[in-house]
Amino acid sequence: MATIQLNLFEAERAVPPPAPSNPAFVRKHLVRLLNLARAAEWLPWPAPEADDWGERFPRLAALLPPEEGEPMAAEFAAHLARLRARGRP
Repeated sequence: MATIQLNLFEAERAVPPPAPSNPAFVRKHLVRLLNLARAAEWLPWPAPEADDWGERFPRLAALLPPEEGEPMAAEFAAHLARLRARGRP
């Protein structure tokens, strides 16, 4: 059985540009996370996951119009701080 050897000097394939964000999709998921944080009495995620959401939520909120995304990010940060202070049961 013959194997095919790849060409070491072949030009790299062009990377397609990223797809434009879908604000409705982003909004739906951010609202779901925000509602979860609002309703939570305790941190609903393990600490590493909470740290991850603390970093990702503002980046995702930045994909929305500023008048919508900035207040959502600020509210989520406030709820996350409240929940971190409370800890986990």
